[in-house]
Amino acid sequence: MTPVAAWVLVGERLTATVGFAAGMTLIGALLLSGGIAGFNGSDTTVVLSAACYALWTVELGRHMQTHGRPFATMAAQFLGTAAVTLPLALSHGNLSVATALDAWPQLLALGVFSTAAGFGIQTVAQRFTSASHAAVIVSAESLFGATGAALFLGERISPMGALGAMMMLGTILYLVTSPGPANPADPVISSLEGAP
Repeated sequence: MTPVAAWVLVGERLTATVGFAAGMTLIGALLLSGGIAGFNGSDTTVVLSAACYALWTVELGRHMQTHGRPFATMAAQFLGTAAVTLPLALSHGNLSVATALDAWPQLLALGVFSTAAGFGIQTVAQRFTSASHAAVIVSAESLFGATGAALFLGERISPMGALGAMMMLGTILYLVTSPGPANPADPVISSLEGAP
């Protein structure tokens, strides 16, 4: 969805390399998750979330290439998310100080490693790459999730899921090693373009 959103919102041209990578990543993700045969109402929510994520990825890339300031951007994102979700958690969940204190190691791991580190790296990196490239690379999250579930929870990956995971990994490696167009936000490129 991100290459389409990037084309519609910012006029980013879809190259053959990115189109191939996005398509193969989608097929790999479908195989990893069991395919479309088991598609249900919950999956509709996931698709809607993916569409929102695509829009956010494009806008984050545009913001980072225009303004920079990754740490201020990350702080604004995290504070904005907390302002929206904390009232929902207080009204719909069993949130209490005692529960939060009991779960502090899990909350710390989730907050620092899964959220802040991952989105922080993406925020910084999107100053130097397109939203479409970033989306394909970030799809590796599902690979790490499936691997972690297999290693730590004893879940099994089906042969079809393993094929999908290998397709996704191969596609990501293909994309990051393929020569791509220069990023116009790169200070070196910008200075060369301004040269006589």
